[in-house]
Amino acid sequence: MPAASLDSKALIERLQVLQAAETWGARLLAGWLPGIAHWEAKHAAGLHLWQNLQIARDLRGRLWELRVAQPDRGLPSTLLETVIRRLASAQHDVEFIAGLYLGWKRALVAAYRDYQSRTHATWDAPSLPVVQNARLLGEAQIRWAEEFLQSAAVSPAQQHLVGRWQTFAAELIAASGLFGTAAAPLPDLPPAYSCLLPIANARRDARFQTQLQGFERPSPGDVTAHTRWQFLNYSMEMQAAETLGSVLWEVDGMPWEFYYDAGRHCYDECRHCQMGEERLRELGHELHEFPQFVGNYAWRQLYDPLRRYGMLTAVIEQDAFALKHETYKGYVTQGDTRSAEAVLYDIIDETLHVRWGAKWLPELLKVSGEQKTVDEVVAECRRAVGENSLAPAQRASSRK
Repeated sequence: MPAASLDSKALIERLQVLQAAETWGARLLAGWLPGIAHWEAKHAAGLHLWQNLQIARDLRGRLWELRVAQPDRGLPSTLLETVIRRLASAQHDVEFIAGLYLGWKRALVAAYRDYQSRTHATWDAPSLPVVQNARLLGEAQIRWAEEFLQSAAVSPAQQHLVGRWQTFAAELIAASGLFGTAAAPLPDLPPAYSCLLPIANARRDARFQTQLQGFERPSPGDVTAHTRWQFLNYSMEMQAAETLGSVLWEVDGMPWEFYYDAGRHCYDECRHCQMGEERLRELGHELHEFPQFVGNYAWRQLYDPLRRYGMLTAVIEQDAFALKHETYKGYVTQGDTRSAEAVLYDIIDETLHVRWGAKWLPELLKVSGEQKTVDEVVAECRRAVGENSLAPAQRASSRK
């Protein structure tokens, strides 16, 4: 028997909660990105947080059509944040993934399915493809998590952690009443659990050796060594994604569009990392042959989110264009079309990132209550990169 239909007001309220839930889920996934050790899972997390923000964008667009000009007004924001912050308190990455995907995301998928069954297929027809796409993407993410946990959480201790946290997450989400269940008092965290975010040091799995220091640039005349160096550096851009993830988690009170742009930026850095790994493989190398450079993430975490964001957009990415254009022209001259095309796509992405930095830095200053001007903060960021960066080429560029 079909579920009883809901009136338009109730359906709109559900869409409002769902778009906010997708945004909060993306921010939580971003915050945990540095704490996920498994390499392929990091890449999946970068993709999924971007997918979640795209879902939120599409839901917000439909809400605008439904005459909800401010989708976040009137939301149970405190309750949403409370649930998310309790889910953030997982102590291990396998726990976190179980709670976010098999708890939070499953609840969202069930809510989308319920929406489809309760709305009018003709009157509310424009909502249906948006909701359907959200449900299908959510189901695909859940399948990924199930497969990952089956292969990653293999010991009895890990399976116990996953099972306990998944149960806690399901009870927490059901008690919240956010997605149509009867509200009840929220369960307490398990004993000794507290939020680990923001994570101080980026984690890598056992296949990698790690080092704090970056790699010296070879002579451009040594074409083989220089090409390998450039794409190895691309493979280290996971640190930029992880820094952006921490910013996404920590910064509150910004316009929704900031989280959308920062989420795309975070995903782009994961893509650049993957691009480096793929190009290294084409050059005859596996990423695990080289130490993972993690020092830049660590020292950037000593600064506030405003300055972390400024370092990435207004200094590191801005200053990197000269080297990237130089190497692009070199690859074209050498007939290395594969490398040239990869660098060109990176330049296109980084141009967007620098523009977003120019757009959002002034807003971040306002929200943070910073009394200095944008130029003064950027100058601070430049000095910090010049003094602290553990990537030699990056440090040199910031000092020019």
